[in-house]
Amino acid sequence: MENSSTPLTPSQESALGLIMQGVDDDETITHNEAVDLLTIGGFERPEAHDLLEQLLLKGYLYEATGGLRITG
Repeated sequence: MENSSTPLTPSQESALGLIMQGVDDDETITHNEAVDLLTIGGFERPEAHDLLEQLLLKGYLYEATGGLRITG
């Protein structure tokens, strides 16, 4: 996923990839589930929370009824 106005750092790209692997396109995921996916993928819990918030702020994830969804 490319968005030139909000590029991702390598850590953010890795985090987004881990979340995308753990969730189907039409599925929602909770904040805690997303953080769990990131910690299983090797990120420390505080960093996982920060990365999740950055992905939300940059618009790669959005909050929907029942949880988070991947944009686009």
